[in-house]
Amino acid sequence: MVALIFAAFVLTVIGVDVTIQYMKSKKKTVLESNSQLLEVFDEQTVRIPKGIYFDKTHTWAFMNRNGKVEVGINDFLQNITGTPSRIEMKKTGDPVRKGDHLFTIIQDGKRLNIYSPVSGTVNAINEKLLNQPSLLNSAPYAEGWVYHIEPVNWFRETQFMLMADQTASWMKKEFSRLKDVLANAYAVNKLAPVMQDGGALKSHVLENAEPEVWEEFQTNFIDTIK
Repeated sequence: MVALIFAAFVLTVIGVDVTIQYMKSKKKTVLESNSQLLEVFDEQTVRIPKGIYFDKTHTWAFMNRNGKVEVGINDFLQNITGTPSRIEMKKTGDPVRKGDHLFTIIQDGKRLNIYSPVSGTVNAINEKLLNQPSLLNSAPYAEGWVYHIEPVNWFRETQFMLMADQTASWMKKEFSRLKDVLANAYAVNKLAPVMQDGGALKSHVLENAEPEVWEEFQTNFIDTIK
């Protein structure tokens, strides 16, 4: 009887171990599949979380329970720029107004100025970004947040922002405009091929682009909608 109980126990342990190994293998497969999907960048793969506000400067804002507003860049923008070399940020206590310069993304000397979606005072900066700017790419809506801001005009300013469904509709237009701008840059030999078969954009399309292309993106997608 004891031998039978022991045998049943061993079989249970083996079964649990096999299940764990299967789940690990399945999780690895899912992660690899997601990585492959991210090679193509379009309105289906861009992340637009519900419950946060999006500004047309390609930034987002979310009010925490303590009344501080967390801000960062959206998934569209991080997919365009690729991994930054560093980020120039404001200091705690600095005042900002909606539409003011908030921080700068720098990649090998190329620069992109990002503007504030809200008005207020910088309450905290994400110091992790100073040593690990890639968090902007890997977790733009989580660990890649940029500032906590003490807002001064939150309710009025959110009236000019977008939420999930509105953002998705606006984003489709942004993708269309982006393809036109990048196609023109490619035509004048300032950019390597940026389209996959079928017309989908490659992720991080500006990562190896010339500075002039970054300037064109700044003018067409950031400066015009401050």
